[in-house]
Amino acid sequence: MRLERNESGDWILDPSQLHSRLMINPSLMRQKMRLGQVTSRIEKGIEEHVGTWRVTLCVATSVWEGIFDDAGMLMSERMI
Repeated sequence: MRLERNESGDWILDPSQLHSRLMINPSLMRQKMRLGQVTSRIEKGIEEHVGTWRVTLCVATSVWEGIFDDAGMLMSERMI
């Protein structure tokens, strides 16, 4: 899995890459995103975690967390 950045440097979460992790159809994920039923938090690593980013995504009762490097490559992930 790889995250991309937009022109502003913001990370872009692709529903089609997340559906296998959260078991939600990509179209349904897009709909939930539009309705504000998906929350996400992206945190830049500090101290010993410099150069990494933690992405946390919450949909209903499912919470997924991924750790990415500066290039957007997934390093580790877990369901919380």
